[in-house]
Amino acid sequence: MSRSVNFLSTVIALSCVASTAFAQKAGQHKGEKKQLEVDISFSRSYGVTETTEHGTYYRFWGFNIYEDKVYIPEYRGTYPLYFFNTRVGVTVKVTNNGPRKKTKLCIKTESYVLHTDGSSGVALCEPREIEVVIGRGETVAVDASFVAAYSPDAESGLDRFLVKVTHPNEGGGGGGAGANSEPALIAVEEGIFCPPEYQGPAMEILDTLALDLL
Repeated sequence: MSRSVNFLSTVIALSCVASTAFAQKAGQHKGEKKQLEVDISFSRSYGVTETTEHGTYYRFWGFNIYEDKVYIPEYRGTYPLYFFNTRVGVTVKVTNNGPRKKTKLCIKTESYVLHTDGSSGVALCEPREIEVVIGRGETVAVDASFVAAYSPDAESGLDRFLVKVTHPNEGGGGGGAGANSEPALIAVEEGIFCPPEYQGPAMEILDTLALDLL
């Protein structure tokens, strides 16, 4: 396989990330959510992506690519842009505002394709768990960086990155319809990826970039 093809396998699938709140029922620990502050920040982006009522715009290295894809209003905005198969810098900060001197928590990260209606699609990375101990009034910063692996099942458009804060070692929710599968869940935060369309003008631009950079 040529170096040009290897380069294109990474470059033709682009993604962008941004932090945004994601409301979700938090097990039996809803009151504890108020005692925690969870912040997601991203670093080292390659450009920006803007999603509007008219479609999605990818802007990187002086180029602009348009895709006729419209998301529900909750997912319209401007996000930092990244490449698939490269490292996305993510820092998760958790602050303990509760009454306990020490709080032990588990930070779980996941990633999925995001459909235009807000539902999740195929997974884009393996789930990861990080345990931390936070003193009262303290903030712990966790490196949650990951590689956004390209998948042939991933459609163009937005993807989501989830951060779940839970109590560790509290087991599942048991069987039965309607059972809570994450009873230890306290809070969830979300970040967004945005890969552009793979065909048409995008392919011509990226092919030129590959040749210029080899």
